[in-house]
Amino acid sequence: MAKSRPPHSACTGADIEMVTPGGEVAFVGRMIDESKALGDRCQWFTSMLGKYLSVEVIVEWLRESGVDNWAVRDLVQGNKTRRWAVAWSWGAMRPSLAVARGTSTLPKHLLPFPSEATLAIPNFPLGACSMKLNSILQDLDLRWWYKPISAIGVGFASGNIWSRAARRKACSSPGASDGPSVNKDNTAGEYDEESAFGFRVQVARNEQGGTEVLVRWLRGTNSVLFESFCGMLKGRLTASS
Repeated sequence: MAKSRPPHSACTGADIEMVTPGGEVAFVGRMIDESKALGDRCQWFTSMLGKYLSVEVIVEWLRESGVDNWAVRDLVQGNKTRRWAVAWSWGAMRPSLAVARGTSTLPKHLLPFPSEATLAIPNFPLGACSMKLNSILQDLDLRWWYKPISAIGVGFASGNIWSRAARRKACSSPGASDGPSVNKDNTAGEYDEESAFGFRVQVARNEQGGTEVLVRWLRGTNSVLFESFCGMLKGRLTASS
């Protein structure tokens, strides 16, 4: 007779390994509090939660702790078992949309601000749109690299340097006649760790054959800057189409 074996799903961990005062919420909450001491010396902190209700509590804990850069993802095993990965960072580098909002089970108010936007630019040929986008960003006081062949560019700015007030200030400041400090190399260097806002843009053709601009938020902690930048690009490109 074959020797019976315990079921594969049996928990073999000791109590000290499986049980903690306050449960998973208290455990991950302590991780959040302790992560403050490390700050951006550690790029990302990760955790896994087994209860749906715990996710909302942890996300709110992150917000109250001052974290504005987090990610949530479903972890699915089989047909019934589901877990949730929650990660956070005290740094300014933004993860992609697929990573940061990799869940179909959570409401939008638990998800981080979207780090990508698609701007539809009607009646504007791709080549002409690419040239106009490069011209718009070359005129701004930012670090900017652009590859016309692939219509992809990367830029870093110190803040909202595209607003009317910022442009007027730049024109009236001493040395304004020297023009913006733009890097016109065709190869982007390493991420600028001092900039308040970093982005990547690509001019592409959508499924309907029209032109669109894909904007990816790379760096920063202020979502208003990202929204404002997208609005500026959309307005100026649409007006030129």
